[in-house]
Amino acid sequence: MASKEVTIDSVRLALMRGEWAIILKEKSTEQYLLIYMGPSQANIVKRELIGARFPEPKVYEHFLAGTDVAGSALELVVVDGTENGLFHAKLLLTEGGNSFEMDCPVSAALALAFRRNARILVDETAFHEAGITLSD
Repeated sequence: MASKEVTIDSVRLALMRGEWAIILKEKSTEQYLLIYMGPSQANIVKRELIGARFPEPKVYEHFLAGTDVAGSALELVVVDGTENGLFHAKLLLTEGGNSFEMDCPVSAALALAFRRNARILVDETAFHEAGITLSD
């Protein structure tokens, strides 16, 4: 699977659609990918971007990942191409010298990646199917 490394560019309300979107930008080009989601999921990522911290970070990360990831190092987040218009994400974690991956909601995976300064890769097919390129 060929992938592109991205950063979180912004979280915005798409007024014409009335939906929230996380905008991912490919690091080396002006290519963008919009991932639409509900307001509560978008708020999770927005809070991370503005630096809002929760009093119990371990509990918060457990809530995001759906399991205890506090003792694990987050190596990478991989966002897979769309299936019926929905994106899927995987966390690639290491703990005690062992690597493992787990499925995670896209918004939570992106929030964890930003929180832990982990790399984010997106399947190249997703850019082909849903990405936009800005040109001069």
